[in-house]
Amino acid sequence: MLRYSISLLFYVTYFMVSAQQILTIDKAIAEALEKNYDLRIAHNNVESARTETELLNSGYLPRFTANGGINYSDENQDVTFSDGNVASVDGAVTESYNASINAEYTLFDGFERKFNQDRKEGNLKLNELQERQQIENTIISIYDSYYNVAYQSQVVENLKINIENSKNRLLRAQKRLKYGQGTTLDELNTQVDLNNDSISYASALRDLNNLKRNLNLLLGREVGSGFVTDTLITFLPLISQDDVLKGAEDNNVQLVLASQNIELSDLDIKINKAKYLPKIVGSGSYSWIESQNPPTSFALNNESLGYSLGLNLSWNIFDGGSTASRIKVAKISKQNREIELVKIREELKTQVLNAYEEYTNAIFTLEAESKNVKTNELNFGRTQKQYALGQITSVDYRQAQINLFNSSNNYFRAKYNLKIAEVNLLQLSGNLFK
Repeated sequence: MLRYSISLLFYVTYFMVSAQQILTIDKAIAEALEKNYDLRIAHNNVESARTETELLNSGYLPRFTANGGINYSDENQDVTFSDGNVASVDGAVTESYNASINAEYTLFDGFERKFNQDRKEGNLKLNELQERQQIENTIISIYDSYYNVAYQSQVVENLKINIENSKNRLLRAQKRLKYGQGTTLDELNTQVDLNNDSISYASALRDLNNLKRNLNLLLGREVGSGFVTDTLITFLPLISQDDVLKGAEDNNVQLVLASQNIELSDLDIKINKAKYLPKIVGSGSYSWIESQNPPTSFALNNESLGYSLGLNLSWNIFDGGSTASRIKVAKISKQNREIELVKIREELKTQVLNAYEEYTNAIFTLEAESKNVKTNELNFGRTQKQYALGQITSVDYRQAQINLFNSSNNYFRAKYNLKIAEVNLLQLSGNLFK
């Protein structure tokens, strides 16, 4: 029954894998750039900020309004004229009509419009940098998630080999017992090892499926989409620590963001200082007015048509100190952001040094684990021969089997860890897209 279950599990796994396409790391990144939910939101934020910088939102265009109206009144009036005559009119009707087109344009506002427009463009740059940061973080997450899937896939494959070796060992133990060369204890121990390998395989397969769903979510795919990872990895030439430090100082997105925030704070100061200067607004209108009056009025009918121009100067001489207070707050905000820049620069240097040490350690670990795999492969090959000849016990065979399994998993983990360490250095140096 156990053999049947294992065979069925292998068959189902093989069928699922063979029906799936290979998902390379480059294809995964390309899909995420197009479909990842957080990246789509970040892109929309950039488009919103870009809309804010358009001419229609700049304040440099004139404002036009159109007005029109009609008034009607019906009154009983008693009027005493200056010569003493008295007139009474019942149902005195007054009708008036008006229409006008008005224009207004700010000629000078202390450069507040200019500084506001500069701030909007600076905010657009800030959103673009935040989008870049989100892209970089997403790519790092994809690398990590992708290679976790790749590693777990290798664990599953190694467990398949383990199960095959355990099945072969069980057959030998049963034959030995049949011909009086083995013991029941050896057969039972071998059966237990096969059961444990089968349980480990089922658990590893479950973990692999969970990791695949997590990666699909990150890519913006349907979470149940099937795929297999590419286990082939290409490493870059040895990365220089000095190159990473210089790249981080020049291109790291955290530093660029911090510098951009300082520029925005400086513009906030200028915007508030602009309120100290006078404001000049020009206006003009073209209007038509007509009215029809009752007999009690001096003019029975009145109509006017023409244009008017105006110029208005306003100067906020004193506003209770609110502008001075806003300038003071803006200067403090700029100081804080300058302090943050220094802090981020030192934190970044620490991150680079730590990441580079991780990188060099990952290189050493990969080389050591590669040697371990070769040694354990040789040892296991000899162990198989010795076990077939009855020169070693089942326990010795099992230990060699476990050693090979562990060293193989450690090698693949070291390989993927080195690639992640390499990518982290590229991000810190601002060269992830190059």
